[in-house]
Order: sequence, then C-alpha cells, then structure tokens
Amino acid sequence: MTQKKRVLITGGAQGIGFAAAELFLERGYEVAIWALHADSVQRAVAALGERVFGQTVDVGSEEQVKAAYQQLVDEFGIVNILVNNAGYTLTSRFLDEDSKYWRRVVDTNLWGVIYTTRAVLGDMVAAESGSIVNVVSDAGRVGMAGEAVYAASKGGVVAFSKSIAQEAARYHVRVNCVSPGPTRTRILEINSEHEDAQKLIDKMIRRIPLRKIAEPRDVAEAIVFLASDAASQITGQVLSVSGGLTMV
Repeated sequence: MTQKKRVLITGGAQGIGFAAAELFLERGYEVAIWALHADSVQRAVAALGERVFGQTVDVGSEEQVKAAYQQLVDEFGIVNILVNNAGYTLTSRFLDEDSKYWRRVVDTNLWGVIYTTRAVLGDMVAAESGSIVNVVSDAGRVGMAGEAVYAASKGGVVAFSKSIAQEAARYHVRVNCVSPGPTRTRILEINSEHEDAQKLIDKMIRRIPLRKIAEPRDVAEAIVFLASDAASQITGQVLSVSGGLTMV
C-alpha cells in the first residue's frame, strides 16, 4: 500500500493557501496548515474538516517555526511536501512606506520561506524524497510599481529556490516556484478599498493579455501539480499563473 503524502501549507487559512489545502485533500493528501491568527486557523480547519492539522505560527519568527515544526512532527508526522505560501504586502508607493512596513514584508515573504525550509528540509534529505513549492509573484520577476519591497522579497525567494534546488537534487528533493499574477485574494480586496491602490491594480489588470485576474483555485492547481509525482522531473523552475502577464 502506498504511503499517503503529507503536506504543510503556510498561509493555509485563506486565499491561495486555503484553495491548495482543499485541492490536496480532494486528491488524498494529508494536510497541515499554518497561519498567523488563531481564529483564522480555527475557521479554516472547521471548513476543511477534521483531517486537517492546524497551527498558529508567525513564519517570520525562527523560534516559532522551530517549535511549531517539532509539534507537527510529533502529532502529525514528517511532511513530504512543503508549500511556502504565507505572504504579506500592501500596494503603495515606495516613498510613502517606512522601515517597519518593509521589515514585515521581508520577514514574512523571505525569512519565512528560509526558516520553514530549514526546519523541513533535513527530514526530506534524510528520507531522500520530498517536494517544496514556493509561492512567489510575477512582481518578483519583472518588477511592479507599488510593490517595490514586496517584489524584492519575492525575487529573493526565486533565487533561494533555485539554489536549494541545486543543493537538494542529489537527495531527490525538488524545489519549484509558482508565480501568481494578480489574484482574487483578501490582500487584493483590502488594497482595492483605497483609490490610489485600486488605480495601480487596474493598471496591472490592463497589462494581462487574458484581461482577468486569477482565482485562488487557478494557482492551487499549479501548486498541486508541481508538488506531485506528475512533476517528478521538474526542479528549479518558476511557473507563472498570470494570464500571460509574464512570458519569460
């Protein structure tokens, strides 16, 4: 009997992470989710069902990540798949931002990926099997007005992913990125409440050849594909799900 695959999804309580959790469950995976707020975790677990293991974790804190992963292993088991999806940004102009905001963006988007990958990768290497999918952004590939530091953090994740893919390949651990363009998530909804941010979002949508933003499920399909055995010969790659916004 084939052993079930276990997946950990950071930022799994809403948006793309929640859609990915639903899709993994539909396809027979065992799922654990991390999210920043306890109430979000509780709502997500209630919606997804008892098969889901939920934890409240700030991925920007190395200590929290280490402690949460140890609890996860003890109570849920070693994971075969890691989806680094947790992210944070507000659409605003660089000169209007401050260092407190920059630190939160980088701590969540870049350091969060580094901390969580460091916690999980050792077990994957020991098992000589595993798949890591990092959710980045087309902003990190081509740049984006109103997303300067966010783009920098996501570009850093792309470089980090390719480097870890090279290091881990000898242990049959694959590392890839899914790169969404504008997607209908809570962050997009929050940004759209502000006139200046909405103008920037509208400008982004006009640049998309398909002239529409993605739904979370669209991105989740790409995540599950790259995590699965169907992508067993794919590593170190970046797959854009952006309606053609990025064609590189």
